[in-house]
Amino acid sequence: MSELSHRLSISIPFENDKQASMARKTMAVDPVLKSNELLIKFNQEENKLICQFMGTSDRVIRVAISNVIDNVKTIIECFDEFDGKDDVQFEEKQETI
Repeated sequence: MSELSHRLSISIPFENDKQASMARKTMAVDPVLKSNELLIKFNQEENKLICQFMGTSDRVIRVAISNVIDNVKTIIECFDEFDGKDDVQFEEKQETI
């Protein structure tokens, strides 16, 4: 296994602890495809998602960070769309005649 000598950590703030927890759980389930080149750890500190990257090169980490940021963007878009709304699949609309 190659040495994971390059390291970087980023902290992504969310509106609250619940969102940070949901983001961590969502991100943590995806396995790293080249585990011999990259390791990513996701932790939570209050309302912050902490992402720790360890890789064989700065390029590997850069690509991984780009992927994580794209995924976080999607998670935030989902929060914006669905968070705080009632668990209702269909709303009844009343028509006026």
